[in-house]
Amino acid sequence: MQLAISISSLAENTVEALERAADLGFGTVEVSLLDHEFDYGYRRQPNVSFYRLLRTNLDNTHLKVWSVSPPPLKQEQMFSSRTRKEILKSAASAAGFLDAKVFVVQPADIFRSQTAFDRYVRDHKAPAVIDGFDEAWVQVANRRMTMALVNRDYWIGTALTNQAQRLAKIANDLAIGCALDIRQAANRNDLSDWLEHIGERLAVGYAYDLSEGGPLVAPVGDEWQSWIAYLMESRLKVIVIEANSSQSDEQIIRSRQFMEGLLNHEKPAKI
Repeated sequence: MQLAISISSLAENTVEALERAADLGFGTVEVSLLDHEFDYGYRRQPNVSFYRLLRTNLDNTHLKVWSVSPPPLKQEQMFSSRTRKEILKSAASAAGFLDAKVFVVQPADIFRSQTAFDRYVRDHKAPAVIDGFDEAWVQVANRRMTMALVNRDYWIGTALTNQAQRLAKIANDLAIGCALDIRQAANRNDLSDWLEHIGERLAVGYAYDLSEGGPLVAPVGDEWQSWIAYLMESRLKVIVIEANSSQSDEQIIRSRQFMEGLLNHEKPAKI
């Protein structure tokens, strides 16, 4: 199993963040498409040239992209079917430019509305996906990527997808994978239950700790020893560390070494 880092954890500028990731000793990254770089506006087109140039930066830093996630939808974008369709397809294209393996989406990226989602789950209706989902799915498949739905969301609400059986049903119905916010999942149910339901579709896992009254930080908590042991029994190939850009290089390097030790079955040193 490999260890990656979320580029958005390191800087608000992706090129700068890539350089920092390489300096911190990472060889694999997740790229969260940033709104100001994606630059979807009145032209209704993303900044394609930026991601082509970013491909060159990746080659220069010898970094590989495991996963890519679309930019968070703005409030006005959430209620425009045309905009959501175009952003989803364009984000999938950007993931292809970056040679990603996994395209990670949240429920608001692919479902029409919370109401439609509720009816799908409650009344066993067909998945209420947005216009353009099928085209994006084909684009992802043609580029030999996996689309994966994560158990968290910035619109619908975490409880709606933060359930193992429900996430498994969605993934099976849509023929996609699953991305797992490990801490959030473990806080809701045992990881063994999650892996029983989504283990065969698990494409990426996210690891972080919660600071007291502050932002999430790179993981060093004792609980990761047991959580990693569970995950090592699954098909999961990459864990993505999430931190915050205010953390020092030393703190993030310590987290990387801590997690690498667990992945190599080493007893963690005292932090």
